[in-house]
This record gives sequence, C-alpha cells and structure tokens, in this order.
Amino acid sequence: MQHIKNYLNQKFYERSEEVDAILASLLARQHCILIGPPGTAKSQVVREICNLIDGATYFQWLLTKFTTPEELFGPYSLQELEKGHYRRIITGKLPEAHIVFLDEVFKASSAILNTLLTAMQERIFFNDSQTIQMPLISLFGASNELPQGEELGALYDRFLVRLQVNYISDDFAFASLLTAPSPNNPPKITLQELQDLQAKAGYLPIPDTIIEAIIKIRRALHKEGIIASDRRWKQSLDVLKAYTFLEQKPEVDEETLMFLQHCLWSSPEQRKTIVKVLGSVAAPHEAKAVELYDMATEIYQEAINSNEKEVSGIEANKKIKNILDQLSDLTNKHKSPKIQDIFQKVQAYQKEIIKVCLGVEI
Repeated sequence: MQHIKNYLNQKFYERSEEVDAILASLLARQHCILIGPPGTAKSQVVREICNLIDGATYFQWLLTKFTTPEELFGPYSLQELEKGHYRRIITGKLPEAHIVFLDEVFKASSAILNTLLTAMQERIFFNDSQTIQMPLISLFGASNELPQGEELGALYDRFLVRLQVNYISDDFAFASLLTAPSPNNPPKITLQELQDLQAKAGYLPIPDTIIEAIIKIRRALHKEGIIASDRRWKQSLDVLKAYTFLEQKPEVDEETLMFLQHCLWSSPEQRKTIVKVLGSVAAPHEAKAVELYDMATEIYQEAINSNEKEVSGIEANKKIKNILDQLSDLTNKHKSPKIQDIFQKVQAYQKEIIKVCLGVEI
C-alpha cells in the first residue's frame, strides 16, 4: 500500500490528501464523493487505483438526467420477459463491479436513486425475485456541485468520505504536470491481498482516550451547529482505522483524528470550523498553521486584486513576513510535514506579492 501511495503521489500533483482518503475508503469499504470543477483528475485518480488492483472489476459511468437504469444495471432479458419475469442481464454492469465510479452522480434520476441507495448501504441488488450479494468494495462519486434538493440528501449521506478537489495552485507542481513524465512500473496488489489488508486494518485498536476525544469533538461541533448522524460517527471509526493503517501506526491516535475533516462536513463552509475544532483536540500546532495559512491567503488575494498594488503590496509583505515568522517557529518546534508544506505555500504567496505588486523578481 505504501508503494501504491508513493506511486500515486508521483503521478498526481497536489493530490496527497485525495490519495490518502481514497485508499482509506477502499481499506474501510466506505464510499467517497469528490466535489470540484471539471479537469481536476477526479475520475483519473480512481481509475488508476482500480488498475493497480489485479482481479478487481471496475465500472464507470457519466450520469445525466436522461440516464436510464438499463445503462447502470443492465437491460431486461427478453427470454425472462416471455416467462413474465423482469430480470436484468447484469453482466459487465454495476451490480458485478468491485469498484464503481459515477461521474455527476447527483444527476441520478429517482428510478436509479433508490437502487443506488440499497446497493451502497446493503451491497444488495434485487433482480426480480433474485437477491444478489454485490462484490462492491467502494462506490466513488464525482460532481461539479453540491446536491440540490431534499431527494438527494439520502444519497449524499451515503458518502462517508467527502473531498473538495481544486485545480493545482503551486506553480512548480503545475510546471511538473506539464513537463514531467509519468512514473513507470506501477505497483500492483491482488484483490485477495486488498481483502487481507482490509481485515488487518479493521483489527486496529481505538484507545478509550480517543473515544473520549471524539465525544469532546462531537460536543464542540454541536455548539457550532454542525451535527453529524450517529451512523456517520460510527462508520467514521472504520475509516480512522484504515487511515491509521496507511500511516503505519499501531493504533488510532490524536493526530489521526484530523482525518475526520473529510467525514463530518455537509457544506464547504463548515470545513474551516471542523478543522479548527479537530485541531484543538488532535493537533493544535497544525490547527494554528492552518489558521495562519487562511490569513495569508486572504492577505494575498486582497493585495493581488488591489487597484493600488504598491501600497497594498508593502503592507501585505509586512503581514506575510510576520506569518512566516510564526510558521517558522512552529516548524522548528514540531517536525510536521503539513506545517512545512504550509510554510512553503506562504513563501510562494510572498514571492508573488513582491513580484506583482512591487515589481521585484526574487
């Protein structure tokens, strides 16, 4: 799994969080939704991961408001219709897949929606009088926007892991995307090996102190008006174990709790509050770094978009320098890759401000 993780991070730039979350979803047998604009490699990442699993059947479909159930679940058998049975031919269709990717998943019609809900929750497909146990490990959905309408609420809730995917922001990473060759010799894992790893991840312990921390987090989020269902909290334990397994830790710890930022939000506006609450319990130093990064982003955007760029640039550079000093202090005290990554991003902000607003190349 570490070889697969490293390979994917080399192939897809600025997608380390997405790679971790997708792999954790597979290990925990949970479903995952990727929300973001077109062209952000949402389907490519999922398809690449499936290609690395020997023996796994993959099904992918783009949904529109005109998509029919036959396209996903197979056409009715004419021979069975003659006998009075409404039985579908599911060969090569969603009910036989281990991994499913549905693009624009929230465009599913009501005829498709009800079948999807049962498939995702129970891993069961009702084919006339037959009850078929599906081999489904994880269903991945993608959408350019959040679901609209109450009828899609149940489908949205089935996705335990929720990711926002954006375009590449770092210039160096973007340049690498344009020029760097794809890595060779992709690592492989068999379906049986994946199932063995799923079992091992499921046996990882969750100490009582972590349960107490989760209770504290839940209480704090309630005060902020952010409420997740009991089922979501329960299922999140499985994905916490899976993420802990990926991080090669012997048990779930406080830092691992930061992964809950991908499980507890319903709208993007809630994420900042959730990260802050999680950080205060799980990793206060990283939470502080994220807070500083948000401040730096706001300063950067105001300076770049200002009509009086020179005045704004001088003031913005002072503020960014102060933030960098604080991040440097955090980096020295806590050897955290996340804090180091934030430090580098804020440095890039400073260089861009000096270049665009003050006309100095550094």
